Amino acid sequence: MNAPIPHESLMNDSIFIFDLSGKRVSDATLPTQIIEPAKLISDNNGQSITQKIEDIKTAATAQDVIGIKFDKFADGRSYSIAARLREAGYSGALHALGDINQELVFMLRRVGFTHFHLPNPGTTDLAPHILEPFAGYYQAAQDGSHAPWQKHI
Repeated sequence: MNAPIPHESLMNDSIFIFDLSGKRVSDATLPTQIIEPAKLISDNNGQSITQKIEDIKTAATAQDVIGIKFDKFADGRSYSIAARLREAGYSGALHALGDINQELVFMLRRVGFTHFHLPNPGTTDLAPHILEPFAGYYQAAQDGSHAPWQKHI
């Protein structure tokens, strides 16, 4: 479920890592554990998903970097797991891996991802409209954003 992954399996000449500001980073710490949603959900050990998420958060040390794998472009489980980890209090780096592209970066940031492993976009910086395609929000999210009508607590 959350086994350490050899770094060489994460390294790919056509995949680049970008941070929250949209800058390509070459010195990012690679994930020390990878969550594969299908395995996490199907692991029938009698625990609820909430308890599994809490266990992952509790076991994570300050040095741990968690990666969440997107097996399919249209699979939303990875978004949910990221949001639930943030709700549980995980504050470390969270990498989005797998079948993602730069059009998803906005949504990935909203649920709490800090790094994005993207196919080569041909640039070292993601365009501003990729990072912030909208002028406002209709609801709060894990990135700390609020709708104009929500109280900022």
